[in-house]
Amino acid sequence: MKGLSLAAMLLAAGGGQAGAVDFSGKHVDVIIPYTEGGGSTFYIRLLAPLLQKELPGNPPIIIRHIPGGGSVKGINQFQQDAKPDGQMVGQIGVGTFLNYILQDPAVAYDLPKFQAFLTSPFGAVVYGRKDIGLTGDAAADVKHLTTMTPIYGGDGPTASDLPILLSLDLLGVKMKTIFGMGNSESRGAFERGEFNIKFDNMASWSNAIVPMIKEGTVVPLFTLGFQDASGKIVRDPLAPEVPTFLEVYEKVKGKKLEGLEYDIWKTLFNIRVMGSKMLVLPAGTSPEIVKAFADATARVMKAPELQTPEAKGVLGDYPQSTGDAAAAVLKGASVMTDDERKWLKSWLSEKYGVK
Repeated sequence: MKGLSLAAMLLAAGGGQAGAVDFSGKHVDVIIPYTEGGGSTFYIRLLAPLLQKELPGNPPIIIRHIPGGGSVKGINQFQQDAKPDGQMVGQIGVGTFLNYILQDPAVAYDLPKFQAFLTSPFGAVVYGRKDIGLTGDAAADVKHLTTMTPIYGGDGPTASDLPILLSLDLLGVKMKTIFGMGNSESRGAFERGEFNIKFDNMASWSNAIVPMIKEGTVVPLFTLGFQDASGKIVRDPLAPEVPTFLEVYEKVKGKKLEGLEYDIWKTLFNIRVMGSKMLVLPAGTSPEIVKAFADATARVMKAPELQTPEAKGVLGDYPQSTGDAAAAVLKGASVMTDDERKWLKSWLSEKYGVK
């Protein structure tokens, strides 16, 4: 260190201010690739004012909705416009991942290179109508479903239904499927008895599904589960009484799900559950800026405003991942081998005619 100036010595020791992150006098744009008024809007409106207070320099956060193409249009715009200066953040979700791993030709973003600083998990549950002979014993009910052709309604095989459709197929359930409808429409048809098997985001668990269970018209089959800090998939915190898909699979098949099929299912689980909503910075963003966002977000998660029932309704009772943990979720949800992708595309082509 001999001969170095005091400023250089401080910088080398990590104590200098030359590289400090400060957004004073600047603003941060958040790109939401979905229509205003949905779950993504509630999510970012909950977090943005708190994040603004915690980021160095307290920059105003401006929310920009760019819907289209199942999030592709907005995230393509993020890829094109975002500079690695921390002044543009992208919110990505299930559609962002599925379009990427299925190689939608409209995708122009390099998803694994984004820098995640927050991931917000949200579970999913599959349930069926009791009047088709379901009893509440999940393994027995799945075996019963394999003897018939239940009717399932949803958005589509390459939409958020995909992890559910694969799970049911791996269990041996062969369904008649009707696609092209939103969640409220498909739930209405389910309640009228037009469909007899369905899935929902766990946000609907307490208000929509539990009442039907208590009425005796519906039984839960399984949740996708939740990955704990040790990496183990455990029961969903919002419905700990409901077995996970992996539990039911082992009971029905007499063995654990393994190999290529497990690896593909796990990627889709990461997409649908662990990476349900995610905030990212563009490729090339410096570690200092990423850390500033991750640290600010970690402080946000302890804010009293996020401990209210209203906030829990948006985030659920799930641990939020920041920093390195968020980066690990992004990697687990966006990286798929050629063999895995080939298998999944072949399965989609064979089962649903998707080319």
